[in-house]
Amino acid sequence: MPRLKAKQVWLLAASMGGPQAVKAFLDMLPNGLPVGFIYAQHIDPHFERSLPQAVGRHSEWPVRLFSEHPCVREGEVVIAPIQHELRFSNDGCMHALETPWDGPYSPSIEQMMCSLAQHYGQNCGVIVFSGMGSDGSISGPLMVEAGGVIWAQDDKTCACPSQPDAMRATGCVSFTGNPFDLANRLVTYINNNLQATAA
Repeated sequence: MPRLKAKQVWLLAASMGGPQAVKAFLDMLPNGLPVGFIYAQHIDPHFERSLPQAVGRHSEWPVRLFSEHPCVREGEVVIAPIQHELRFSNDGCMHALETPWDGPYSPSIEQMMCSLAQHYGQNCGVIVFSGMGSDGSISGPLMVEAGGVIWAQDDKTCACPSQPDAMRATGCVSFTGNPFDLANRLVTYINNNLQATAA
């Protein structure tokens, strides 16, 4: 059965220690949720093709490279390309530009958050996992203003907590927890939204 284009899209943002945390999150997440993910991981381009196996094994969520399909579909995780900036078109598909990401990090979590907020508004969210630096923290207020939500991994379970800490410092993070807590929270959040829409 063909996968539907996701109407709700969440960004999984990570750097150092991210693959282990994202894998733990996906391992706990049941399939069948009407949501799609974009996974932005700061990593050497040589390791980009190994990410789907690294984070997707044992998970009910298929993890794939952006080059395999341009749209974010329900029930899957799309890895943001390391070397090419992504933009959303009006039909919800993503396009890789010839230009690299702006700034010191690739992919740029700042740019991904801005694009998500502009395109999906209240139908998007961000989960900031383990990582170095502060990529994404400038765009945090824009995401919240657009109606999106931001959650972050707790310090105790992070290999490097500086990235989630930087986001928490903006005051935009509405929930903090370990990967298991974050998965449970997402299931509850989506189910509550579905009930509110049906009411």
